[in-house]
Amino acid sequence: MYLRLLFIFLLFLSWEPAARAQNSKPEEITLETNVVQIVLNDEHRGGVDWAAIISDFHTAPLKKENDPLWNDKKYRLSFGTLSQDDYAVLLDALDMAGQMSQYAQTPIKVIAGKPASLNIEKQNIHLGLLLTRLKSGDLSLRIDPDYAVAATEIWDGEKIPSSIILQSETKVLIADNTTIVIGGFMKEGEITRTRKFPLLGDIPIVGLVFRNRGRLMQKTETVIFLTVRSNAVDAPEDDNTI
Repeated sequence: MYLRLLFIFLLFLSWEPAARAQNSKPEEITLETNVVQIVLNDEHRGGVDWAAIISDFHTAPLKKENDPLWNDKKYRLSFGTLSQDDYAVLLDALDMAGQMSQYAQTPIKVIAGKPASLNIEKQNIHLGLLLTRLKSGDLSLRIDPDYAVAATEIWDGEKIPSSIILQSETKVLIADNTTIVIGGFMKEGEITRTRKFPLLGDIPIVGLVFRNRGRLMQKTETVIFLTVRSNAVDAPEDDNTI
């Protein structure tokens, strides 16, 4: 009789952890992504001053792929977080820095411990993502950006258009309904601008006297906003670290 009770008790002990593990849901978040491009005006040609806007601000250099010694200080990313209210205010204010365009992306789900990725093909940007629970109980999101920028190679004495891959990494503590800001994806290109007198500049042949063309360098900054929506964020039984 006692042996039977002991056997049932041991069987219950072995079954309970397995049942708990089976019923527990993996930790996961949903990231709502908004990509903003700003054609910078003359006052903000150096880019948006994120240090004056976002909290938990920090920067990280973009390094050339497979070349740890490569360093160009103009290629740096800015990271930080915003509350929902501050995010809404910022979107309204960004057009002060230049001509702004927004490109909402399909939301993605990120599960703790499983690598995820976000591709923004039009801007040649790729983000590697990894969600982790810290010993403190906080959720941390590791972000590994890759950015393809235009370059030029010399081949047989001729300049050939090319590109290089720049990489960076950071870790950000996250909370539900906060927005992660990733700024500093800069692109520079030469454009032709035509200036003309109203009406007179549109007259065939004669209008050539009343208009002129000039070349200038146009700078564009791409900003990525990741808004966190939590689904199952209870701390697991075991401790995870990063």
